[in-house]
Amino acid sequence: MRTHLYTAFVDLTKAFDTVNRDGLWKIKQKFGCPERFTQMVRQLHDGMTARVTDNGTVSEAFAVTNGVKQGCVPAPTLLSLMFSAMLMDAYRDEQPGIRIAYRADGHLLNSRRMQAPTRVSTTTVHDLLFADDCAINTVTEE
Repeated sequence: MRTHLYTAFVDLTKAFDTVNRDGLWKIKQKFGCPERFTQMVRQLHDGMTARVTDNGTVSEAFAVTNGVKQGCVPAPTLLSLMFSAMLMDAYRDEQPGIRIAYRADGHLLNSRRMQAPTRVSTTTVHDLLFADDCAINTVTEE
């Protein structure tokens, strides 16, 4: 069955800098992240300080209490967790997204095999996240 696909592309400004860390730790817990892993990531962020250099003059150190470290390997995943939780909350009473059928047995590109009911799974893709970019998908214009 053919259907229309509508996608809204979102580029979050200053996304890495504005993540609320306390909220992030709670969201990780709700998603089932092991507490030990959360504590490891938290240790990377707690106690962060920064200095500003302006024309060779360096400021006093100040605490950095918001955001995730840009360039840090888990940072895009942490941001995606935060954004996913926000989208889940925003759409909790609706079911936006697109339904797709797929196979994961190595015969994905053989379209005749998609006709067989065995080993075909379906899922709904609500959004596509990468770092601070998001594509929100639906089949209606609303």
